[in-house]
Amino acid sequence: MRLQTALAEGRIDVDEFAQRAGAAHAAVTTAELAELVADLPGGVPAPGPTEVVGARRPERVTSFFGDVVLQGTTGLPQAVATVFGDVRLDLRGLRTTADRLELHLGAVFGDVDVVVDEGVDAELSGWTVFGDKRTELAPVPRVAGTPRVVVSARTVFGDLRLRSLRPGEPTSRWRARLDRFHGFHRP
Repeated sequence: MRLQTALAEGRIDVDEFAQRAGAAHAAVTTAELAELVADLPGGVPAPGPTEVVGARRPERVTSFFGDVVLQGTTGLPQAVATVFGDVRLDLRGLRTTADRLELHLGAVFGDVDVVVDEGVDAELSGWTVFGDKRTELAPVPRVAGTPRVVVSARTVFGDLRLRSLRPGEPTSRWRARLDRFHGFHRP
């Protein structure tokens, strides 16, 4: 394409075009091709940053009479609220370039449960009315390159919980117990 453009602009003549096109046809590597057009202007511009689709994060997620369940590899909302439902965020495997991730969560007649990978620095602030507030983070060294997760949450008639789990560990206590039970009774 650059050879054709150079011929059309008069930068090379027909004979030189034929010689370079023949050499391009015989080229084995991209370095050989680049050498053939190195003295010609109009190189292909470097591609800009690629937009990742499906990763746009909404500002707020709201639900009435239903749970909000999100797995956070990318595209988490900043605020989540529900009435008569639970908020469950599984942030294991989260990929972000941010140093700090702030989440604002709320539930009325429901629980807020946030799960992070072991080794992720996280904190829970907020309040609950007629519920419990628990932080259950494993005492392990912080994993380099992970963001600090700051959860600000409120519940009325519900519990607040921030916990860390190993990759692949079930988020449900019942699922973990069933898995252990089946492990004991396998032939």
